[in-house]
Amino acid sequence: MTLVAKLRQRMNEKGYSLSHVKKSTNVSISRLNLWLNNKYTGNVEKIDEAVKKFLELEELRDRRIEVGFINTSVVVDVFDIAKTCSIENTIGVCCGPAGLGKTVAVRQYAEENPEVILIEADFGYTPKVLFSEIHKNLGFDGCGTIHTMLLDIVQKLKSSGRLIIVDEAENLPYKALELLRRIYDKANVGILLVGMPKLFNNLKGEKGQYAQLYSRVGITSLLESLSEEDIKAIISTVTPEVDSIYPKISVYCGGNTRVLTKLLVRAHRIAQLNDRDMDEDVIQASMRQLIF
Repeated sequence: MTLVAKLRQRMNEKGYSLSHVKKSTNVSISRLNLWLNNKYTGNVEKIDEAVKKFLELEELRDRRIEVGFINTSVVVDVFDIAKTCSIENTIGVCCGPAGLGKTVAVRQYAEENPEVILIEADFGYTPKVLFSEIHKNLGFDGCGTIHTMLLDIVQKLKSSGRLIIVDEAENLPYKALELLRRIYDKANVGILLVGMPKLFNNLKGEKGQYAQLYSRVGITSLLESLSEEDIKAIISTVTPEVDSIYPKISVYCGGNTRVLTKLLVRAHRIAQLNDRDMDEDVIQASMRQLIF
């Protein structure tokens, strides 16, 4: 199969546009188009080389593993508190260290419950940015003053029984949290705030001065590390050699989902490159390539 045919096949399989290939090869769309139609009269070898490298990387990416969604104890806890907030129309707070799988859990919950409004807060999220995101999520244009957007949001959510989930809510300034409280008060909908443990302090204030806000919280959950069963279940998605490598992996990951996932992906790659099973030596080698 010619290089042109290989690229066309890959584009068809993955639904890639010429724009996508351009970004990956740094070859302009016009030159790629001419090259694909065997009409390019410039430096064909240079484009050949760029396309070869692109296809080689694509082949390697095909061989990557992805640790699929696992219903861990962390996921169960997040789902339970989200369901409670939705049923009882209350404010919930779910906190835990980085890497436990909080974001994966809320994304899955939102996927299974399309009526959920999921906001993933970033650093620099101002009250207006937050309201704009909620506003757009409800089918509005995300424009206007905070007050006008609040009126739209409340009108749309009132008596709807819907749930707002804000992930990484520790990034929100106090005013944004206070405005979420106003949505809760006026629309009577559930709100779940998910984030790092410092979120509890943000809600209370350094001297407990934010009583009007945290007194509205009806349920809280401090997430714990993965259980032994969780770790084994995640390992089993990658290799059948669970019992032989569990002890070493368990010590290194410390019950952290993100660390465990990175370790497994790296170990699988090392085992694949060396055509060997995933054993303790492979796990040890993968550890040396990660930051803990």
